[in-house]
Amino acid sequence: MPTEPKWGVKKNSDGKNTFWFGYKGHLAVSTKSQYIVAWLMLSGNLSDSKAAIPLLKKVGEVVPNQFTTTIFDAGYDYEAIYRQISNQDMKAVIPYVKRNEPELLGFDEQFRPTCVREHSYCYDSFDEKYKSLKFTRPKECATCPLREDSLYQKVYKIKCETDIRKYTYPARGSALWDKLYKERTAVERVNAYLNDHLLKQVDFDINVDD
Repeated sequence: MPTEPKWGVKKNSDGKNTFWFGYKGHLAVSTKSQYIVAWLMLSGNLSDSKAAIPLLKKVGEVVPNQFTTTIFDAGYDYEAIYRQISNQDMKAVIPYVKRNEPELLGFDEQFRPTCVREHSYCYDSFDEKYKSLKFTRPKECATCPLREDSLYQKVYKIKCETDIRKYTYPARGSALWDKLYKERTAVERVNAYLNDHLLKQVDFDINVDD
């Protein structure tokens, strides 16, 4: 990974670009304790997503088999990152980013199957052995006149390997997925603490003799 100082750019909370020259710190933070588990100091122009896999590997070296779930924001929605998380026997909680993909007929925006009347099936459980998600019929089916139709299916089972970005455990749209993703704010609190209490801006003058 590049470690020499470079110009970096990033949008701030107002949507404007901010620039800096030097380095960028990449932190892996425990959402429960807010301890920094692992960190990398790399070139300032390196995107966060490119540092993700080296950072994940470092977490595995420093505290092997200590964490069950990895939480990233949408900027990390790349198949290679999901693969690395899976290789380390962890689960991924990452928002999905649609990239010029055709509409997936028979599924909702969270990739849950839908019935012929476009009601979403309900996430039921995860089969650890077969790495598959189980979805059961929508609650609307109880009074639906089509519930005995030949097209009606009571249960869907989808293997995560079908598409590891779409089919994750916890399942997208589930209460557990939403609960875990909210814990990602821990890293924002750690960054704010570092900025407020530990990082100092150094001013200096450069004298040039003719």
